[in-house]
Amino acid sequence: STDIAVIKIDLNNLPVAELGDSTQLKVGDLAVAIGNPLGMEFAGSVTVGVISALNRTIDIEGRKLTLIQTDAAINPGNSGGALANSKGEVIGINTVKIAVGGVEGLGFAIPINEVKPVVDSLIKYGYVKGRPQIGISGVDVTESIAKQYDLPVGVYVREVAPFSAAEQAGMKRGDVIVSFAGKPIKTLEELNNHKKNYKAGDQVDIEVLREGKKLKFQLKLAEER
Repeated sequence: STDIAVIKIDLNNLPVAELGDSTQLKVGDLAVAIGNPLGMEFAGSVTVGVISALNRTIDIEGRKLTLIQTDAAINPGNSGGALANSKGEVIGINTVKIAVGGVEGLGFAIPINEVKPVVDSLIKYGYVKGRPQIGISGVDVTESIAKQYDLPVGVYVREVAPFSAAEQAGMKRGDVIVSFAGKPIKTLEELNNHKKNYKAGDQVDIEVLREGKKLKFQLKLAEER
């Protein structure tokens, strides 16, 4: 959900980039992007700009990320490269740009202070500890689909993972989730956004419609792995 991976390199005495503090950034600060735009032919390219904005919320493939905005040129192949400050400290991980005709200088990076705990957890546990998981795959039931199949608007459960929190609570394939922790649910995005307010081990009520009957389950959120 943060678009971060950790790779282990079995070599010794490698140079190491120092990590900065992204909470100290100010709009107008120098920003230096380093990466491989368009592949290895342009490997190690450096582009320079400024911090254009902070805490920009961007929707990327169904994930909402809070990112640093910069006008330092970021192109395909830059993703995963460093965004550095004037001291050479890494303050972000380049991730995406807005690629629309007539638009330039809208690049984004994941703040390094959000990266650090994810990296530490991946190294120590092999997964990000504490993230809650329900254990289903689902699809939105829109108003048009609801009318066509005589279902409520909500999230149709296509699959319940074995031994998951959902299975232990009693949920089944074909259930339509209409409420989570007392909040009405219309889309999978809403469900995931509400889920982020809780941690693994928390208990929440979840309401589903099954064969025309509304059922309520108490769900003990499991840990995402």
